[in-house]
Parts: sequence; C-alpha cells; structure tokens
Amino acid sequence: MSELYSQIASASFKKEAENNVAVIPDSFFCLNDEDLSVEYNYQPSQPIKNSRALNLKAVDGPIVLSDGTININVEPKEFGNFLEGFSDLTSGNYLPMTAPSGVFTAGEEITGGTSAKTATVTADIDGQFLIVSAPSGDFTDGEEITGGTSGKTATLTKFDSTVYAHTSVSPSESTTTFTLQFNYNDRAIRYMGVRFHGIDSLSQSDNIITAGVKTLPQSQFRQGRVTAITTAGAGEKTITVDQTLGLVAADSIKLYRPGTGFIDFSAATVKTHDVAGVTNSTSFTVTNLETATAVGDLILLAPQTANYTVGNEFSFIGGSLATIGDDIDNLATACIEDFTLVMLNELEARYCADGVDFEDRFPSHLLQKGFTGNGTLKLHTKNEFFYRFLRKNTAQAFRIRSIGSDIGVTDMQNEVWFTFAQVQFDTYNTNIGEDNIVDEDIPFSSFYDDTEGHSARMVLINDVASY
Repeated sequence: MSELYSQIASASFKKEAENNVAVIPDSFFCLNDEDLSVEYNYQPSQPIKNSRALNLKAVDGPIVLSDGTININVEPKEFGNFLEGFSDLTSGNYLPMTAPSGVFTAGEEITGGTSAKTATVTADIDGQFLIVSAPSGDFTDGEEITGGTSGKTATLTKFDSTVYAHTSVSPSESTTTFTLQFNYNDRAIRYMGVRFHGIDSLSQSDNIITAGVKTLPQSQFRQGRVTAITTAGAGEKTITVDQTLGLVAADSIKLYRPGTGFIDFSAATVKTHDVAGVTNSTSFTVTNLETATAVGDLILLAPQTANYTVGNEFSFIGGSLATIGDDIDNLATACIEDFTLVMLNELEARYCADGVDFEDRFPSHLLQKGFTGNGTLKLHTKNEFFYRFLRKNTAQAFRIRSIGSDIGVTDMQNEVWFTFAQVQFDTYNTNIGEDNIVDEDIPFSSFYDDTEGHSARMVLINDVASY
C-alpha cells in the first residue's frame, strides 16, 4: 500500500485564540479532496560576472500560500466551523415561531404566556424563528411569547433546550481564524491563520449537498530543518531549527534524517517526542533525547489519530426546499432541479519587512476586501415566469433550505439555510435540442438589500451550543 494513500489520511482543525498563533487541532472533519499548496519562491540574481551562465545566485522570495479549496459534504455538526470561519456566527437556543405580530428587538426579554419562562432575544431571523440566550426553563410548545420591550407576540412552535441555531450575514468582517492540519500515515502538515473565506460551488452531487470551502492560510509548518547538533542524553534539551512557527507545547513530533528515515527520538524504538516548550522562532525544548540531532535533520509533526463527531449529510431531492419571491418574507416553492451557489469574501495577502527569520517570509496580514455572491438555478422550461424578471430587471429573493436527520430525541431536525436577500437574474437562453426537454439554466448575481441590511444569510440548526 502506498505510504501516502488518501484513505489513511485525515483532516483536523481548531479555532485560534489569536490570529496565526497555532493551536493543536482537536476536531476532525471528512473531506472529499483539497488542493492547498505553498510556493517557496526564490528570485534569480543575474549580475554580470564574466560568465555566460545565468541564474548565478538565488535570493529567497516571499512565500505564497495558495487560495485553495477543501471540498466537503455538508453535514450539520462540523460544517458550523466552516461557517464560523466564513463569517462570525451568532448562536443561541432555537425558538421557531408562527404568526409574529412584528419584529422582536434584540436584547429584550421574552416571556411565555403559559410557562412564564423567560429568555433574552439575540436575533429575530426573518420572522421564522428567534435565537435566544439564558432561557430560565423549558417553554411550552404552542404557547404565546411576548417581547418585554417591543410588545410583539408570536406563537412558539417547539422548544427544546438542546437545540441551537447559528446564523451569520454577509458582507461582514470575519475575525475568526483556524489552525488546520492534514494528517498522513507517518507525518502531518499544519496551516495557521487559516481563513475559510468562501463557500464555492455549493451544490449537490449524487443527491448530497456539497461545498467547496475556499481556504487561505497565512503560514505553514511542514518541516523545521535542524541547524545545530544537539547531543543525546537526559534532561532538558534545546533543538535549534530554521522555523518553529506552528509548533506549540505538547505537540507530538518526529525526527527524520534524509537517507536514513525516522530516528529513535524520545526512547529506544520510539519515533515520537513531545515538545516541552517553544523558546523562540528558531528553537524549542524537549525532555530527554534518545539520539543526537544532525544538521539537516527534519522536525516533522506526527499524525493525529482521528476521532469524528459528524452528522448525516444533507440531501437535495427529498431533503431540500427551494423558495423564490419578491423578498425573503414572501417566498414560494420553486421546482429547482439543480443549483450552484457561490459566496466569497475577497482576501488579499500583504507582506512587509517585519523580521529576518524564515517565518517572516510568510504574509504579515490577510486583509478582507469585498463580498460577492452568485449562482445558477436549473429547471425545465414551463413558461415565461423567470424570464420576465430578467426582462424587467426585477429583484428576487432566493433560499435553499435543507432538512436532515433528527436531533437526538427532540422531534426536531438538523437544518441548513442559504438565503440571498436580493438577486438579479442574468442573461440566459432557452435553446432547442433534438428530442430534448428544453431546460433553463438561470444565472444570477447577488446584491446588497438595504431593507435587510445584508446580501446573504446562512443558518445552521443542530445540537451544538457554539463554535
């Protein structure tokens, strides 16, 4: 079996407390493929030097990290981390409701007319449900709830204290970064300062809702090259390398010697060692060392053992509902046969002269610029319904709502919503083919809706309290 076979690889991540400061990933997610890459550039120096040979010298250049894509199936648990990385989430208990008399006010207290229980409103989501915090107890299904400040009322559909909703809107400034790690059978590669800045090609494949998550890291730890000999022996030992950026205390590491392979590190026949502490950008400590290091040895991350907490993927046919209307308060079911959505926060890597170590060749900042959204709807042509919106340049709202597996024994289901508050259909044609049903592939572009205060909204409903 190949050493780097994909079925013995895994992916893990964790939110960083501080941008581009590594943490040890502890959540694992399933992926279909990824194409992240790093360019360790150099610049040729070609002075005139009594030689016809060019490229006489090479000068280190800035390190370019790819704006890659992680392709995943959309499921209700770990997918929330990707949404959090795309646009910071607002989370709280989920209170679905009907017949609201108006919009509840964020920060006000609601009271149940039958149960007398209370909670604080965090957000009113399109009159469909409330996100609340600090419920004083279990509300009663079907009771009337009243806002203490607004005086608005609604009928509560269901309540369970273990069901939560998470939402975000775009455009907005994303402040969340992750440490991301790909674990192979004998080594691991770690990315830091990772932004999940796009939901690219959200669509369905084999009836599974899938997403390409646009991923831009700020730095990488793939290997640290040993630059000085450290003698073997007991006690604290300092190992000097060209890069420690990405290493943290308690990391499990391995020592690879080119031409030899992995070397006994912490004890006889033991190939791994735990990092005791990171001293500075070029050295770290371990306690006890089985084998002396040699200049040119490589420090690698040891792979993690995967442990998954995921849910069943969302499906399209039989599991999703597409709705279109004049605005998000007036949506009606549309028979959409296929779709593709794209939401992208544009980022730009910036470099500056802020240090002289290897790690200082990475970008100093990732700056967010703008937001764009677009997509395509596919269905068979029945009439002129959609083309009239294009011809008259009439804005529409659009939502894909997918309902998945049950949440425990709550009689409620996992859900994910993608809503565009205002879209304009782009030019398309209905062309005739031999013995074919005439299809419509309707492209659209998303625009900012002044009434709603955003272009797009994402909603995830599950049993995870927060991300």
